[in-house]
Amino acid sequence: MPPMMYGTAWKKERTADLVYKAIKAGFRGIDTAAMKKHYDETLTGEGIRRAIREGIVSRKELFIQTKFTPYDSTSAYSISDPIPAQIHTSLTSSLTNLSTPDHTPPYLDALVLHSPFPTLPQTLEAWSALQAYLPHSPDPSRRGRVLRLGISNVSDPSILDALSSSKQSAVPPAIVQNRFRATENKWDRDVRAWCSSSSSSTSQQVLPEATTTRYQGFWTLTGNAATWQREGGFVQELAEHAGVSLAAAWYVLLMEAGVVVLNGTGDGAHMREDLEAWGRVREWRRTAAAAEGEEVWGRCWERFRGLIGD
Repeated sequence: MPPMMYGTAWKKERTADLVYKAIKAGFRGIDTAAMKKHYDETLTGEGIRRAIREGIVSRKELFIQTKFTPYDSTSAYSISDPIPAQIHTSLTSSLTNLSTPDHTPPYLDALVLHSPFPTLPQTLEAWSALQAYLPHSPDPSRRGRVLRLGISNVSDPSILDALSSSKQSAVPPAIVQNRFRATENKWDRDVRAWCSSSSSSTSQQVLPEATTTRYQGFWTLTGNAATWQREGGFVQELAEHAGVSLAAAWYVLLMEAGVVVLNGTGDGAHMREDLEAWGRVREWRRTAAAAEGEEVWGRCWERFRGLIGD
């Protein structure tokens, strides 16, 4: 899972071109959803296939992630169907939308439950149904179509506990994706703490990666503009010393804290700058004269950690 992924929400008719541009700029993680109100999964697939056909990237180099959205009238399924049938219809459509010419059958690196259902029993039923598509599923017709499961828009860690320990559903989420803002449960501290202390089921881990549940943050830039543009003087200090933009410096601090950043910029130059910033900051820290880089970094890092409550 890349530390920064391209987010496709609200791109509408520009989705295919922007996904292609993002991959060309260097993004290797793509986040979308089978929710037509805010995403266009079909155009996301078109952008991915264009990049593959042009030889920019191969399927195995990409991390493709989509979502199943409960009670969504814009999705492929009927909300009157049983939950497992809803998931199967939605996922079948997603696999078609996100198929690539260089890998058959299609698969997803991650499938995220877009939000909990209204009740915990419904959420557990959905989580159990999703597991039928994991690599170690007993169902050969569905096995391995999804490599990891995640959940989004969950503020109550007890729901994550239930997913991880229920007899009906005992596979911990490999991913939790939430809004990351001061006004969202104080930088989502409780959920982030749960992620850092909880181990993902080894049955989900097909590729070598961290065993803790990965926390993905969205709305990290526009939702925190006052912090990184004005209030967070340490962000400006880091940007000036390391030679990166304010936004890129903010992203670097987030990624250093273990937040997988969803970046939805439509500007090609910003795409490249944001992707390169982490490496540029690390190089500056290594090469700055008289250990200035590490001194400035340490000061900014501690102020950032104090801000978000790490």
